[in-house]
Order: sequence, then C-alpha cells, then structure tokens
Amino acid sequence: DRNMANKLGQGDAFPHLTLNLVGGEKIDLPENLNAKYNVILFYRGHWWPYCRRQLVAFDNLQDELAELGVEVIAASVDVGDTSREVAEEVSFKIGEGVTRDQANLLGAWYGDARHPEMIQPSEFLVNADGKVMMSSYSAGTLVRMNPADLIKVINFLEALAK
Repeated sequence: DRNMANKLGQGDAFPHLTLNLVGGEKIDLPENLNAKYNVILFYRGHWWPYCRRQLVAFDNLQDELAELGVEVIAASVDVGDTSREVAEEVSFKIGEGVTRDQANLLGAWYGDARHPEMIQPSEFLVNADGKVMMSSYSAGTLVRMNPADLIKVINFLEALAK
C-alpha cells in the first residue's frame, strides 16, 4: 500500500486522469476543470450509505457552492446501473469505473478485506490551475469532506485574498 509521502498535498499538481462519466462522456482531469474551486470526491460506492449522504449533502448546498465558484465532481468504481442510480440523486457529474491505477495516481488507498476493488474516500479541493489546495484521505469508512466546512474554508480563503 501507499505511504503518506505519496499522497497529494497542498500545492501539488493534480495528476492527469480521464474519468468515464455516467451517460458515456469522458472528462480529463485536471485539464477540464473550469471553476475557481473544484471539489473532486472519490467515494467507495453506491452501496455505502455514508458516501450517498455526503454526495447528497454537497448537492443540497450546490447553490451556495456555485456562488463561491465551486464545481463538484464525484467518482467511484461503480459502473452501469449502480453509478446511474447515484447520478440520479445529484446535479453534478458522476464518474464511474475508477481503476486501481487511477487510485495509485491519487495516492488513494484501494480496497479492503470485503471489497478488494474499491477506492477508499479520497477528496480534493483543486484550483483553476490544477493545483491541490486541500486533500483528505481515509483508509476506512467514516472520514469525509463536509460541504458546510468546505464553504467556511473557501470563505476564509476569499477573505485572505482581499
């Protein structure tokens, strides 16, 4: 497994990867990130309630996030009907079919004893230049980026920039 030195931290370039989106399109990251602030959430899967709750929480604050120049994208190893089920719950783009190689590029933990083919929660705030502003990694089930806290962080960054 990867050690902490391989994780993405503040100021690191977000690695190039292409995500397959629900609906058949693809998106190249970080090249196609157009917002001032981009939240990229890699989640375990449709079957894990904490992931679903987090994604819905981000969707519930979409208006406030958009006012701050934030766009959200999320992705997991799910494909087909299971990823479409998640996409129908939120208004932002959902990627599917995340691979172990992509997880390795991100420095993410991958799999556990019960689910060997699963990316563990790996979450990033990336600026318009493709640089990581903040990252959060979990080796397990519960640690998640909270949208209300993220709004507070961005408001703080905006105040610093003035």
